[in-house]
Amino acid sequence: MLRLRDVVSVAGARESRETQRDAMMLTIKQLEAFYWVARLGTVDRAANKLHITQSAATKRLQELEAIVVEPVFESQRTKSKLSAKGQELFELCKDLLESVANLEELQSSTRSVARILQIGMTELVATTWFPRFVGKMKEIYPNVLVQPELVHLSVELRAKVLEGSLDMAFIPDAEMPKALTRVELNSVPFAWFCAPGIFPADTPVTLQKLSESAVIEQDERSIITQLCRRLFSEAGVEPRRLFGGSSVLAMAGLIEAGIGISCLPESIVSNYVSAGRLQMVRTRPPAPSLRYCAIFMNNPQSRIGYSVAEIARQCSASA
Repeated sequence: MLRLRDVVSVAGARESRETQRDAMMLTIKQLEAFYWVARLGTVDRAANKLHITQSAATKRLQELEAIVVEPVFESQRTKSKLSAKGQELFELCKDLLESVANLEELQSSTRSVARILQIGMTELVATTWFPRFVGKMKEIYPNVLVQPELVHLSVELRAKVLEGSLDMAFIPDAEMPKALTRVELNSVPFAWFCAPGIFPADTPVTLQKLSESAVIEQDERSIITQLCRRLFSEAGVEPRRLFGGSSVLAMAGLIEAGIGISCLPESIVSNYVSAGRLQMVRTRPPAPSLRYCAIFMNNPQSRIGYSVAEIARQCSASA
């Protein structure tokens, strides 16, 4: 005869097995922690990407490794290379997390995705079309909080996107690693500027003549600096160079003071020209232009990246 205490005992054993089974199931948070550690190379970068503490990221990774049993990294200390089991899990994670991201976006509706979006940009973007971009983002994604970060060098912005500390960046176009998605934005015209009266206003000036003045440059890693140096090199001239810092407006002040000339974005210093504080110099060959682009990581959350990049493209087109 089956007694009540036996029934309770059987039910308790079944509940215990179910509890143990549930405890051994992988969670989305554990998989996210593993995915970003594998993608970014360190627990610290993964924690920054997920907006959690390093200890929380470590705990989630340890829980995952305990469930999987086999090592997911070849070196548990560096987390720099996946094991065979880790690579298998990583590929599964990409599909799973992409599906989860799509479900979350569907749940929130395409016009309301609750998240923080960390976007890096150069001074040019910040002082031209970025305010329009923020306004449009509030209209289309009212639950998205845009957190901007101003960095003057595009190489540093690209590195921040790759390491996961930025979700997206608006930078001058250049060769991109395969890990990044690139969406073209606007083309930005540059021109040479001098203090009023140094060069004729209507007659094109050769680079040889232009090089008689000191050239005020940004950092040598700046794309516009590299392009201008190439122009002078092709013309067979070597001007005297001065480092003007990373701020376009500060360089405009140096030009106005008669320290030298510089190649700057027309849109930023147009007010200086209108006020007679600077003069645009027509040159032969003309100053280069820069094509800007939006970049973001190829990852399961990249769907919103394309949408945000399209908003940026529309806003930058009228800059």
